[in-house]
Amino acid sequence: MDCVQIGSYLAADSLRRRLFCELDYLRAQGLEISIRYRVLGDLTLIECTAKSSRNALVSDQDLRRLFRRRLANLTASMIFDEVEGALILDAVRTRHPELGEEEIRAVSEYAAALLNEGVGGVLEPSMRLKEVTADVEEYLCDSNALVIEGFIRFRMKEYMEELKRSAEEALIRFMAEREHREFVRLLKYFVDIQDQRQETVHVVRTAENRFELRSPEGGRVPGDYMDTLASNMAGEGVDVADLLISALITAAPRKVVLHFEPDSATAETIDAVFEGRVERCRGKDCTVEGCSMRQPSVTGEDPMAPAKRQ
Repeated sequence: MDCVQIGSYLAADSLRRRLFCELDYLRAQGLEISIRYRVLGDLTLIECTAKSSRNALVSDQDLRRLFRRRLANLTASMIFDEVEGALILDAVRTRHPELGEEEIRAVSEYAAALLNEGVGGVLEPSMRLKEVTADVEEYLCDSNALVIEGFIRFRMKEYMEELKRSAEEALIRFMAEREHREFVRLLKYFVDIQDQRQETVHVVRTAENRFELRSPEGGRVPGDYMDTLASNMAGEGVDVADLLISALITAAPRKVVLHFEPDSATAETIDAVFEGRVERCRGKDCTVEGCSMRQPSVTGEDPMAPAKRQ
């Protein structure tokens, strides 16, 4: 016979459901399982007892190994599926009380996505699950009781640090994206209230991977931003996307025609700032000099990618 107690503060109902789903498998392996519940404040403790059934004689050693291995798998899966998200949410809420509840949940979801993508040196989910399962199984080899949240906090400190790092990285990205959205709204407001100075501005990418704004007649649109955009400064610690948008705002066109394929982030920003004014050249029969939509790019480097900071 073998007896193990598993408890949880955050996911007691899930633990109960998972244990019941596990019963059929364990019984098929010749084990009889009994379960008892104890509630100690916010902690739900579930006592699981296994013994060999009358129809299948299983040695005590094999029974213990099988029983505890299955409990380790069940516990690790629950940590990943449910407890991890609750721990991230708690970490964000505790470390950043200045955030509203909606923001806390948004940052927590972002952090969970970063973990699943293996961002920041974190192992991919399948490898992390494997490591957590091994840690739980090793712990249950010498212990008959496991409280999931306590086990994570005190026996899996590196794992908790990964959760906290992901939460902090998610917050940084979330705030940057929010600031970007607010900045775009401000630019759009400025564009909407300013007088249009040009009817149409064509944006082309030159052979040197620089950008020029051209009038319908083919001449370069003059201005300081336009000169910088077409100079060697573009790309040297200068964010070309920001520079292009600044040049377009200065030109104040009624319509913008792009004769190149920008990256998705830049395209989204231009579309948002100049809402309803942006067109993509279809390439065929285009007469604008320097239009790259008529032929594929000869370089794999996209100058619209964010500039590398020194």
